[in-house]
Amino acid sequence: MKEEGLTLKQDMEACSSVEDPFNTDYRMMRTLGHGHFSEVKLAFHVPTVTCVAVKLLRNKKKYNSIFNSEISVMKSMNHPNIIKLFHVIETEEITYLVMEHASEGELLRRILERGSLPECEAERIFTQVVHAVNYCHNNQVVHRDIKATNILMDCRGNAKLIDFSLAVKVTPGQKLRGFCGTLPYCAPELFARGEYDAYPIDMWCLGILLFLMVAGHFPFQAKSVAGMRNEVTSGNFTIPKHVSIDIFNVILELLIINPGRRPTIKDIMRRPVIRASEARSPPTSTPSLPGTPSPSIVGTMRVMGYKPEVIIESLRDQKYDEVMATYLILQHQSPAGDCGHNQES
Repeated sequence: MKEEGLTLKQDMEACSSVEDPFNTDYRMMRTLGHGHFSEVKLAFHVPTVTCVAVKLLRNKKKYNSIFNSEISVMKSMNHPNIIKLFHVIETEEITYLVMEHASEGELLRRILERGSLPECEAERIFTQVVHAVNYCHNNQVVHRDIKATNILMDCRGNAKLIDFSLAVKVTPGQKLRGFCGTLPYCAPELFARGEYDAYPIDMWCLGILLFLMVAGHFPFQAKSVAGMRNEVTSGNFTIPKHVSIDIFNVILELLIINPGRRPTIKDIMRRPVIRASEARSPPTSTPSLPGTPSPSIVGTMRVMGYKPEVIIESLRDQKYDEVMATYLILQHQSPAGDCGHNQES
């Protein structure tokens, strides 16, 4: 904790004066990563003394529909294993998405550092991701880019599904078109270039993810699209001998070539590996939606200078402004949240 406090202090001292704060409530600290359409930075939320992640979307007309879809989906998400959106700030050039900061970074880094994950850890993380995907599918949202770099770990070792830039809301029976996702995770039906059912795409990605966690490498490793198409559609892969039978069976089920025969997320949640993991570590409860404000949080915000009626209005109208952001961050600081705040204490 002392090391974390020192890091936070150093980051605060290193806040660059070259880049003006995008909002007086925040201080930019350092870059955490880059995406195809975006950049993610670590920032400091001054009113609550909390570290947050800020995703910068460079406003370009050709990406507007993607950005609007991502924002809409993220506003609808409320699950302990899905990264939480706090604040949306739109300027002429940039849209800023302020989110919770999962301080332990990408799952991929953890896998690479260890070669592969112990089965008990892989089962726990996979179960949390399955719960996140189940929540998405229950709300007719398909992620379409589930991968180890899109799963972050908080300081308690809990998984957080991130990056909904390719996510879509799918009505029953709706088919999609278009190649999307990340090559090592692409399902065979994507290579056919025709219409496809979206939900089995996520299930295939889960199979690749589970394989990667326990094997330390991808089941299909071609570098080109043509090579990957050949490997994936042939369905030839080898699961390491040390993998337990329960995980072995789940991987085989998820990596079925025919998407119509692939299990649904509900099917996977009934498998012994998920049930056993849930028994060892019960799922975290989902925080309540901010429709009925917490008196204690409102009281804290009142001391900070916020008017109760303004807080209630912001939450009721789901404004995702600075008032709602402060409320959500304080709510997140409850024991169920990440411990990446108040690090100097």
